[in-house]
Amino acid sequence: MADISCMKRYSLLLLAALCISPAVSQDDLQRYLPQDQLHWLSGNDDQRYLVLKKEYLQAFERGQIVLIPDWHYHPLQSFYIRPVYENAPDFGWTTWALTPPENDIRTDNLQTPASATHFPEAADEEVFEPLVGALQQRMTLLLDETLSRPGFSVWVVEGITADITLRLLESDPSIMPDAIVLINAYVPQFQYNRALADRISQSQLPVLDIRSAESNQWIIKHWQLRKKLASKYQHPAYRQRQLINSGNAGQRELISTIKGWLEFHGF
Repeated sequence: MADISCMKRYSLLLLAALCISPAVSQDDLQRYLPQDQLHWLSGNDDQRYLVLKKEYLQAFERGQIVLIPDWHYHPLQSFYIRPVYENAPDFGWTTWALTPPENDIRTDNLQTPASATHFPEAADEEVFEPLVGALQQRMTLLLDETLSRPGFSVWVVEGITADITLRLLESDPSIMPDAIVLINAYVPQFQYNRALADRISQSQLPVLDIRSAESNQWIIKHWQLRKKLASKYQHPAYRQRQLINSGNAGQRELISTIKGWLEFHGF
């Protein structure tokens, strides 16, 4: 309980910092985060990326859980990424929480015309290429840290980040984890959100597809379709779960759901 209270205090400090200055740098964030959990990823181009890390708290290490929140969020800002990061070490997992790259994904720049219509024309796929590339750069550096560690590799990704992550795995299967958990996965555009349903259902990974009680219209739109497509393509390890509870009870339900699913698959 003390660790959770401490993390909540740091989360409030972080949120305050971001509200005061939207351009807070990664170096500035160090002052608002627990020092024993800070970890820097450094590339050949002098770029560095801040990652949060919590070591496993059991007799043996089950593996590595990599968490990436929805676009525009820090891991401690995400209502559903944060509790997984904080609690998974209690079950034997080392957690790594990564901030996704900046982007300007919106409905109006993913379709033509920009205004909402029932059947708009989707923008060119090239709009996603720099986003996939930016995420690949960060993930490659992070995997250099995690691949040498024992146990399984599980990714937990949220929102629009889920679609970008699945695109990355399609383009670079060499970095494939052992399983993936999607939380409120969506794309804010009709055709691309529909394509996400295909992407999820045809994934080669065990997939836990979670929808929270507060999910948005894009998630609701193709929620049933994902399950039907998984059956159509005979996905061997697709499970869909809608959280019944919201708020703190929803967070606890999420943690219990992920823990049970991982244990069911032997992770």
